[in-house]
Amino acid sequence: MNYKTEPYNELVDSLSKHDIDLDQEVYFVPENIFESKKSSDFVYSETTSDIRKVFRKENVPINYLTEDKPLLRSRKGADWFGPTLLFGFSMLINNPHVIGVSLNLVSSYLYDFFKGKIEDKSVKFEVVVECEKKKEYKKINYEGSVEGIPELEKIIKALKP
Repeated sequence: MNYKTEPYNELVDSLSKHDIDLDQEVYFVPENIFESKKSSDFVYSETTSDIRKVFRKENVPINYLTEDKPLLRSRKGADWFGPTLLFGFSMLINNPHVIGVSLNLVSSYLYDFFKGKIEDKSVKFEVVVECEKKKEYKKINYEGSVEGIPELEKIIKALKP
């Protein structure tokens, strides 16, 4: 498992600029959140559609940051480029079990996604954790195998308040 954790406090201004308030859900973060003038221009990884279906099937609340119809970007390659998942402060405090459930759902989806493929099964995605309500965020850049994804739970829980 290869990961890097870094401050991501620039997200505070972007969420405020777009008048976004996080509640009890896991969210997808758009790829262009810092450049977008308006939320209707947000672009998400195309993998958000499949991941959202998997989460909803298991009654795990996950959503886009706004109600606008999401624009999706496709990436082709041998690697799987996943969406950026955002765990909000309130969700981490009130429902910490959702972290493990979410990571297990992503892992299960990827086991099925890679089933029968012979080439390298590399996964790349990011997780953002709101460590202090509307003040502090940390981002984890994950690159590795599907098997390493559940290990992120310990790293996320070490970041939370």
